[in-house]
Amino acid sequence: MKKVIYVDFDGVLVDTPRLINAEIKIKGNTDKTCQNFSWKYFLKNCHEIENNFTYIKELSKKFEIIILTHVYSTNEQIEKQKFISEKLNDIKVIPVPYYIDKNVIVNPRGNILIDDYHINIDKWNKSGGIGIYFNNEKRIDILINDYLKK
Repeated sequence: MKKVIYVDFDGVLVDTPRLINAEIKIKGNTDKTCQNFSWKYFLKNCHEIENNFTYIKELSKKFEIIILTHVYSTNEQIEKQKFISEKLNDIKVIPVPYYIDKNVIVNPRGNILIDDYHINIDKWNKSGGIGIYFNNEKRIDILINDYLKK
């Protein structure tokens, strides 16, 4: 069985945090603000980070890749799933309600999580997983190859 690599969406595959933070600055940081984001607009206007969709496709030949993304609303879930299926049609997406930790939704033990949020990485590691912090300095494939060389 292939090792599972879970990949965060926002801030790892696309730069939605840039648009989200601008919206929060205008409307305030509340759950209601996040639930009412125009995800169709955000996803249309965000940019891919480091050509990571291409690298995800390549990695999926060797590993099971699953997109593990927090969501605040059904609308966000639907729009993200549409967007991801257009870019990565064979990659599974697991939407995680924002109030539930990613390490609770799936079994992290022995599996990898690539995420740009330190708290997710810390919780993943404490649950027996392998958390790899994504800080936009390296592509996903380089991060995985660096890990495998250890």
